[in-house]
Amino acid sequence: MRAAVAGAIGVLVAIASWPTTRLVGVDYVVGRERVPLWKKASEFVERDSRLRQASREVLGGVTGSEAKATAALAWTRSTIRHAPAGLPVIDDHITSIIERGYGEADQLADVFSTLLTYDGVPAYWRAFGKSPNVLPVSFVEIDAAWRMFDVARGLAFRNQRGQLAAIEEIAGDLTIVERALHEAGIADPQRYLSFFRGFRASPPPRVLRAELQMPWRRLTFELRKVMGAP
Repeated sequence: MRAAVAGAIGVLVAIASWPTTRLVGVDYVVGRERVPLWKKASEFVERDSRLRQASREVLGGVTGSEAKATAALAWTRSTIRHAPAGLPVIDDHITSIIERGYGEADQLADVFSTLLTYDGVPAYWRAFGKSPNVLPVSFVEIDAAWRMFDVARGLAFRNQRGQLAAIEEIAGDLTIVERALHEAGIADPQRYLSFFRGFRASPPPRVLRAELQMPWRRLTFELRKVMGAP
């Protein structure tokens, strides 16, 4: 019996100590950092808890998907400033971006989308253009339609009725984007509009990026991937 228990403990220790890697980018150079499995797993669970807490603090008293998107947009822009000149561009985890208090445009989009998804409002972001010239844009599901936001510039795209435009509307009428740029006083609107050439209303990802920060959803995703499921 003791030998079996000792053997089981040995197996658990071996699994916990199994070497894993994580990616950390500094000034667009990505490096791998080796960490034991137990440390990576415990940090994953801790970050999930911190993201849930941040989402509750920002959106807990807000009612309605559109109001939540507005609140998340305002909070992200006031809390996560653009990276000051001279400081390194660090690409690590969303919780680190929130703690650090500064980030690039895509990181602002990531924080915004994550806060909403953790509150039950599906959101994701994608980048238009080709690196290094890209435009990160966020999409939020509001009233059964996906709406578009530019978090870094504080833009919410509205139709002529003053309602948040569905992406199908934007794809068929880029004057919605042009009007938002004019109202915000964005310089060089034609360059901005060039990112939307050929823009189409595409379906959202089957698994949202922020959902992969949630332990149970991540575990399900990884198991399905191992099993070859979609």
